[in-house]
Amino acid sequence: MDVKILEFFRDFLHNDFTRFFFPLISFLGNAGLIWLTIAVILLCVRRWRRVGVLLLVALAVTFLINDIILKNIVERPRPFVDHPELIPPIRLPDGFSFPSGHSASSFAAAAVLLFCGKRWWGIAALILAGLIAFSRAFLFVHYPSDVLIGSLLGFAVGTACVFLARRFFPSETPLGAGKAD
Repeated sequence: MDVKILEFFRDFLHNDFTRFFFPLISFLGNAGLIWLTIAVILLCVRRWRRVGVLLLVALAVTFLINDIILKNIVERPRPFVDHPELIPPIRLPDGFSFPSGHSASSFAAAAVLLFCGKRWWGIAALILAGLIAFSRAFLFVHYPSDVLIGSLLGFAVGTACVFLARRFFPSETPLGAGKAD
């Protein structure tokens, strides 16, 4: 099923615009670039410093579970390795495919921003996370199941970090206090 979905992308969704747009979107997720940038900005604003710290913690835990542990246990080759007809239009990444690190980190960050930031931050983060996750399958560097499991894992880790922070590190300014726009 994974390969059929990738073939559908190749045959029906690849065009000049998407071959330009999705590599840019995917780039934002490289090494958690966009999410680390947001965390640093939040760390610089006293009111949002706790959210910035929590965002960094969620990204670190997600990286540990996803990239250090799971990828090395499963060792799934990337789609272009097993199916050379699926040629990525970007520089070939190394490492294993399952689960998608871009998807996991994006959804971990989106969960933190959804539950702790302003409402529009969470919505924007979820949309961007979805685009980054989709881009990884669209570009043939992950199978759709890699993206789905990475997204679910990341969202679960981000949500757990928020819950644990609220439970064990309460403060006068609780996480999520800034929800109203």
